[in-house]
Amino acid sequence: MIKKKHVIFDFSIGSIFWVLFSLAAAYILLRLTSVIALLFIAILITLAVCPMVDYLEKFKVNRALSSMVILLATFGTIIFAIVSLAAPLLDQTQLFLQKLPAIIDTVSPFKIADGSLNAQFATVPGKVLTFALDTFSAFITAFTVIVISFYMIQDLHNLEKHLKFWFGDKGHRYFVIAEKLEVQIGYWVRGELLLMLLVGLLSYIGYLIIGLPFAISLAFIAGMLELIPNIGPTIATVPAVLVGFSISTGHGIAALVVSLIVQQLENNLIVPKIMQHVAGLNPIITIVAIMIGFQLGGPLLAILALPTVLSARVILSHIQLNKDTTIPEID
Repeated sequence: MIKKKHVIFDFSIGSIFWVLFSLAAAYILLRLTSVIALLFIAILITLAVCPMVDYLEKFKVNRALSSMVILLATFGTIIFAIVSLAAPLLDQTQLFLQKLPAIIDTVSPFKIADGSLNAQFATVPGKVLTFALDTFSAFITAFTVIVISFYMIQDLHNLEKHLKFWFGDKGHRYFVIAEKLEVQIGYWVRGELLLMLLVGLLSYIGYLIIGLPFAISLAFIAGMLELIPNIGPTIATVPAVLVGFSISTGHGIAALVVSLIVQQLENNLIVPKIMQHVAGLNPIITIVAIMIGFQLGGPLLAILALPTVLSARVILSHIQLNKDTTIPEID
């Protein structure tokens, strides 16, 4: 006769509490994704600006004054750029999207049924208009992020004291990690912004020289796709080449040449100089991280995926398993 084995599960009240607490915390985090994303953006801005504020503080420049001037100057520059480019960018983008089906039909060796692509792009201009109407709300949100960043910058130099207060002797270890995060993420943010600006500007100049239509829109695409290392510049080449070949073979080849020149300057001169202090990510990790971010929270989290991975890499480099408990802990 086979004896039946009984398996007994023993759940303590504490275990049940922590399971329920974890589920509740996960639910709250999912509901507050947009708020957390904005806080993360404020942290990125803080890490990017703080080294400049620290540098000016060595020359007896008031910390609050320098951080306010830098943030307002940055915010003002962005507003000026958006206001200056918004009208032509929206006009060119809307016109480009309206003509894109005809451009693809002209370039493609296979004829596409009339109206098949137009139906796909019919709603896009309306979405562009909706995006334009949401600009004011975006400015309010951006200003809120700037204010949060300002207060973070003021208090960042007290971080070690706060960490020691909360974590005791381990506070210094956490502060070392925070310093490395400040260096890595700060360099990454400043480097990416400068790369996007330079690539967009070089692309715009090149497209103007060869007489390519929609130069502003195509340059904007090239600059924005600079956020995706390795893959972004290649993707940005496609619409420019499509527009070029829709005009003539010479324009198509010229657009390809401009894109290749910009990529060569970027890979051999701009990136090594600007990103020399930032260790690059594996292209596979980059693509997977962006895909996961986009799936979880759309374009915003897709952009924030890379600094998140960089932060995780710094933190994981300081984590090891405890020999006695086999529980991960900060080294």
